[in-house]
Amino acid sequence: MILSRAIATFLLLLATATVAMALAEPSPEQPRVIEMQRQDPARDTEETALAYARLRTDYRIGRQDLLEIRVFDLEELDQTVRVADDGSISMPLLGRLSVAGKTKTELEKQIAELLGERYVRDPQVTVFVKEYESKKVAVTGAVKQPGSFAMLGQKTLLEMISLAGGLDKDVGKEIIVFRRDDGGESTRRIPIDLDQLVYDANPALNIPILPEDIVYVPAVAKIRIFVSGAVKNPNLYEVPKSEPVTVLRAITLAGGTTDRAAEKRIQILRTENSGERVTLTVDLRKIKRGKIEDPILRKDDVVLVPEGFF
Repeated sequence: MILSRAIATFLLLLATATVAMALAEPSPEQPRVIEMQRQDPARDTEETALAYARLRTDYRIGRQDLLEIRVFDLEELDQTVRVADDGSISMPLLGRLSVAGKTKTELEKQIAELLGERYVRDPQVTVFVKEYESKKVAVTGAVKQPGSFAMLGQKTLLEMISLAGGLDKDVGKEIIVFRRDDGGESTRRIPIDLDQLVYDANPALNIPILPEDIVYVPAVAKIRIFVSGAVKNPNLYEVPKSEPVTVLRAITLAGGTTDRAAEKRIQILRTENSGERVTLTVDLRKIKRGKIEDPILRKDDVVLVPEGFF
């Protein structure tokens, strides 16, 4: 095979470098996929630690990932390239290569074999995955900017929530992380207590997030109550489902009754699950005195405070 002058030049340089490497003491191989610097490794669960170890070695390159390819002592072949939508990249001398679905070790071996067949003797190829664009983390629910975010290095739960713009005002009491198991056939549910994570600043709950995790921030469940008639602020009110709303509380939310309110004839207009409409009448004065029970309202109840005749 007739080599070009440029190729012949760097073959000579490579031969010189190979001799120098043979005389030098080999250094231990360093992790090249992603650096996982934990502030306190003791707090990480065994499952998460194993998952990060697998991520270092078993990660499969995907579309739109950003790769950094280095060939030892041959800067002409070094490049940073993004994987195309068809799963391929373009390299000098080698042309288009299909890389999607390969681990970084498999790609290093493929490139080294192709270079070794025609151009370079015993090439030393290193592949870094700089951006895990194909392995995103979804953050959804009660956050200000829900969406999918690329896994660029190690991220914790709070960091992912920050990328999503922070928590919304209607956030509930917990955050749920959905994580696939090894085979991807089932999904684990990891609940995180929001008060302990955010307000108590418990670092053990700020768990590392893995590619393809789903961070779900449930909004507080609410029910709608309508308060109408002789009240100061008639309106539709949304209240947490976990906090039962009674007739007295609903009227208090509406600013209380007016001077013309007929408090003995408060009506609850309710639609049953069967679609039947019923009307319940309660005496607000007796409720205030503790003589009768204060009824708990249901979703979409209408509290009607009629006006009295004076």
